[in-house]
Amino acid sequence: MSHPAYHLRPNKAVDRLMLVEAIRHIEKLGNIDAYTYYGFGGPYLEDFRILYELFPDIGMVSIEEDEEIYKRQGFHLPCGKLILKHIEFTSFLAQYGATDSKSIFWLDYTGLKYSHFESFMALLGKVAADSMIKITLRADPTDYSNVEKAKEFRKKFEAVMPDPSADPSGRLRDYLRLLQGMIQIAAQKALPAEMPITFQPVSSFFYSDGTWMFTLTGIVCLRTDLAKIRKVFQGWKFSNLNWATPKIIDLPVLSTKERLHLQNQLPCPRNAGIILGRRLGYVIDDSIEWTDAKLQQYADFHRYSPYFMKAIP
Repeated sequence: MSHPAYHLRPNKAVDRLMLVEAIRHIEKLGNIDAYTYYGFGGPYLEDFRILYELFPDIGMVSIEEDEEIYKRQGFHLPCGKLILKHIEFTSFLAQYGATDSKSIFWLDYTGLKYSHFESFMALLGKVAADSMIKITLRADPTDYSNVEKAKEFRKKFEAVMPDPSADPSGRLRDYLRLLQGMIQIAAQKALPAEMPITFQPVSSFFYSDGTWMFTLTGIVCLRTDLAKIRKVFQGWKFSNLNWATPKIIDLPVLSTKERLHLQNQLPCPRNAGIILGRRLGYVIDDSIEWTDAKLQQYADFHRYSPYFMKAIP
């Protein structure tokens, strides 16, 4: 089975490291070694490799339903402590029981199905307090760009739509706000106000990974601990604590020489894209404005931007 090389996609790589940054913040809530990370590692298990390097004592479980990818994971196993499970996530979720053990889940989907919201809602009701859940969904508004497809969208997702009678927008940012609102409604349905626990968002992003993707990370916590959770994340540059508009990840394609040339200008306190554009002295996109926007993205995420280099094995 062919599988996208997610470990070689720069925007996806930044999104992965945004999860790492979120995990660094929850270290302030307690011992990170008491957590177990559950993810859809894919054939290369890249997120597990990174987590093992940075948090070597965290528990790790990979969930994979495809038999051939599961076999390939055995070849790419980054460490002996990673548990590989050959199982559908819905079956795994049925077996996963609520315990005092804290969890970090990345529901890293490549599509957009109502079953993804159902799994998210079921998981919210099972994890221990102070657990983290990240969900990633396909976010291409052209998937539902005509009347029949819009009708299909409403029929599929009406249970979690803010307005079930409204067609999904064809504009990307409006469509992203819709998806985020649907996750918010799903969380409220799973954890209604009368329950002692709630779901606090901590970040949300969108990026192109062959198609547009949306990703949101949050903490399941006691309502009495909300102020503490928000305080932990409020100083993070990339936090989203109020269901605000998701932030874009859109790294420019720069050569290693260009990156090194720009490095001594970073970090920039303000107008970073303009400053870096002047430093280069030429455009790298269709216009000066687009170049400045791209270089602002590089300034924002340069610490997380991967280097891909040619090597002879």
